[in-house]
Amino acid sequence: MRRTIIALSFIFLLPAIIFCQKCDTIVWSKHHDLKWRYFKARPDRKNNADALSDISIFYQISTAKRFAKFMVACYFYPCGSWVKVAPTSRLLQHEQTHFDIAEYHKRLLMKEVMNHQYTAGNLNSSVEEFGKMITDLRALMDNEYDLETAHSVNEDKQREWTKKMDNLLKKLNVYEGNSYILTLY
Repeated sequence: MRRTIIALSFIFLLPAIIFCQKCDTIVWSKHHDLKWRYFKARPDRKNNADALSDISIFYQISTAKRFAKFMVACYFYPCGSWVKVAPTSRLLQHEQTHFDIAEYHKRLLMKEVMNHQYTAGNLNSSVEEFGKMITDLRALMDNEYDLETAHSVNEDKQREWTKKMDNLLKKLNVYEGNSYILTLY
């Protein structure tokens, strides 16, 4: 009976293991831009967008005595990202800028987290509050970006936003890292 349960568990987990191997996450990097081959999901034909990037900001906190390790990263998920029209460099730049917007907000989260003092009792709730605030700000910026660029159709606005995001990222370059140590009081 026990072997059967283990075997059945493996059979059910096998597709998930294979799926994970084919669809690793991509961490934002200034040295590596998105490529169309990363967009592996089946397009959502009901969605009006020509492409969609599945992007999130993930953070984790671990504590030890008077210190906390705060790890944060901006991820692109290939198996949640798709394109349904002929891929163009303009549209890819539009999706890259969405990734840059997320990275900018990851850095804003780091700035917010690093500029406060915490106790072991208020660290998690404070960071969660900052995370919700940053998520809301990111959604507003993503919407503004899509409206102004008409989802990449307005090439002049697209160039403006790409340059704007490059400048905003440079201003928060000190928060480019993915791991920080916090002192707890």
